[in-house]
Amino acid sequence: HPDMMNKIWIIQQGGVSKATKTVNLSEDIFAGLDWTLRGNGRKIQHTEYFHLAKGRDLGFRTVLLFFSKLSAGTGEQLLTRQIARLGAQMGLPESLTLYYAHGGFYLTQFLLSKGIPMLVFIWLLVLLDDAESSFGAFDARALMMGASASSVMAKFLISQFGRVMLLFLVAGTAPLLLEISIENGLTFAIVRCIKQFVTLSPLHFIFQAKTIGSYVSNEILYGGASYVATGRGLPTERRGFIGVRKKNGVAG
Repeated sequence: HPDMMNKIWIIQQGGVSKATKTVNLSEDIFAGLDWTLRGNGRKIQHTEYFHLAKGRDLGFRTVLLFFSKLSAGTGEQLLTRQIARLGAQMGLPESLTLYYAHGGFYLTQFLLSKGIPMLVFIWLLVLLDDAESSFGAFDARALMMGASASSVMAKFLISQFGRVMLLFLVAGTAPLLLEISIENGLTFAIVRCIKQFVTLSPLHFIFQAKTIGSYVSNEILYGGASYVATGRGLPTERRGFIGVRKKNGVAG
């Protein structure tokens, strides 16, 4: 996924011209996919020339706009023959790497964004169905003691999904903890992770997951991806409510 390419070398290998600016929105990704598909053990060397003074997206709106562009491009990637051919030709380790680095991450965010509302919807269906006397999965002893359906469902969800939620938190924090501990030490990494939770960064990642899930699913179903100019403006820049709502309303 290069920002600069060796033009002379790439032209000799078939070039990087693409058919449409909609399907091939992520042109740098497709350059890497096509290069790998040309076979003979071709690999792409990633060289990072700048480690300081990089432009970073820090504002809430710019971050979500950036992920909307990536998600739309990934939705188009999943429908192309390049992904199908790579999935058929690669071995299991390479296929898992391709899945995690490309479509898998975005599809996981989509499943997370849809799974929790579906769980709440099923809970509401059980409660509205007046299932105290007819739903066999309820604990009969709790019902005989006069427990309501809502309390039984709450106990069930806590017992079944409480540990799973803890597992998700640990699994999501472990890579960050490991990377920072390697670079700056374990103490600094622990303090950094504590700051993440104190500043309520998980709430931001909820919006991020819902934005990614909405854009990648809409792209697969309806298409229409286009380039989004995110820019590198100040995160304190004021934005109009209508514009913010149009871009991020899907995460509400």
